[in-house]
Amino acid sequence: MEQQYYQDEISLRELIEALLRQKKLIAIITVVAVLLAGIYSFIILDPTYESRMMLMASNVNSQNTEMAVNGDVDKLLDAMTNIPTMNVESYRQQITTPEVLRKTIDELDLGDIYTIGGLARKIQLETVKDTQLIIIKVEDSDPEMAAAIVNSVGENFIEYVTESTKSRANASSQYVANQMEIEKKNYDDALLEQKELLSQPRSSQEVSMELDVFMSQLTKYKAQKNDLSISREALNAAIDVASSRPGDGSSLTLNQSTGRVLLDSSETTLRMELAEVESQLKSIDMMIPELEKRVEELRVEYQEKSHTESLVNQKVSRAKGIYESFLGKYEELRVTESAQIGEASVVVVSRAYAPVNPVGPRKALNMAIGLVLGLMIGVFAAFFIEYWKQSGTDSKKASA
Repeated sequence: MEQQYYQDEISLRELIEALLRQKKLIAIITVVAVLLAGIYSFIILDPTYESRMMLMASNVNSQNTEMAVNGDVDKLLDAMTNIPTMNVESYRQQITTPEVLRKTIDELDLGDIYTIGGLARKIQLETVKDTQLIIIKVEDSDPEMAAAIVNSVGENFIEYVTESTKSRANASSQYVANQMEIEKKNYDDALLEQKELLSQPRSSQEVSMELDVFMSQLTKYKAQKNDLSISREALNAAIDVASSRPGDGSSLTLNQSTGRVLLDSSETTLRMELAEVESQLKSIDMMIPELEKRVEELRVEYQEKSHTESLVNQKVSRAKGIYESFLGKYEELRVTESAQIGEASVVVVSRAYAPVNPVGPRKALNMAIGLVLGLMIGVFAAFFIEYWKQSGTDSKKASA
C-alpha cells in the first residue's frame, strides 16, 4: 500500500516536473493563441451593430352582429367572413414571410447581398413574456443598414397585415354582394306576391268582418226563436184556459212585450196571436239553417285566406331578414376594406435607430477563449514532448 502511494506520488511529481520543464513552450503557445485571438477580434473581424424595433400586437377579429329576426343567418355569415383572431405568435411567424422580405430587399436594393432565405436568417425575433410586444433585431457591420432593414421589415409587415385583411375582406364582400343580389330578388318576389294577394277582392279581414255580421244575425235569430217558443207555449196555455170556461164570455191573451197573460174577451184573439207566433217561428226555422251554412262557408274561406296570407307574410319577413343580414354584413366588410387594420392591430412602440456602440465581436470573450485554448494546447504539447523523449530513452536502454 505504501509502495503504491509512493509510485502515485512520484508519477504526479513527474507530471508537474514535465510541465515545469516545458513552461516556456506552454507560455509561448498561450501567448500566440491570445495574440491570434486579439488579431482576429481587433483586426480581421468587422464590428457588428445591432438595431431593434419594438412592435405591440393586439387581437383583432370582426365583431359578430346578432339580429333577432335572423340570428342563424348572421352566425353563418360571421363564420364565413370573420377575420381570424391573431395572437402574438401568429404575428411573429408572419414577419419573415417571403412577401415581407421580398419587398424589403426591393426597397433597400439588397438583391445582390441577400436572398430571401439569407435575410430571414439574419432577422432575429423575440417576444416579451406576458406582453403583446414583439422585438425585431438585425445585426450588421453597417449601423445605418441595420436600422434601415429593421424599419423596412416592420413597416412592410404592418402593410402586409393590412393588405392580407383587405384581400380577405374583398373576397368575402364579393361573395356577400353576389348573394345579396339573389336575396334582394327573392325579397322583391315575395313583396310582389304579397301585393297580388292584397289586391284580391276579399281579404281575410273582410271575410272575418262578414263572418262576424252573419254570426251576429244567427245569434239574434236563435234568441228570437227561443223567445217565440216561450210565447207559443204561453199562448197554448191561455187557449186551454179559455176553452175550459165556455160560459165566461171572455178569454186570456198574452202580452208579448211583458210576457204576462191578460184576460181578453175572445178566444179567437188568442188563436190569431198563436198563428202569428208560429208563422214567425217557421220563418226563423228556415233562416237559421241558411245562416249556419253561410257561416260555415265563411269560416272555411277565412281559414284558407288567413293561412295563405300567413305563409306569404312569413315568406316576406324571412326574405327581408336574410336580405338585411347580407346588407349589414356587406357594409361591415366595406368598412373593413377601407380601414387600416394592420395599423390598428400592430402598433410601432419604438422605431429602429442607427446604434453607436457595436455589439460584436466580443473581444474580451474571444481573448479569454484564446487563453484557455492556448493553455490546453500548450499542456498537451508539453506532455507529448515529454512522452516522446521518455519513450526514446527507454528504448535506447532496452537495446543497450
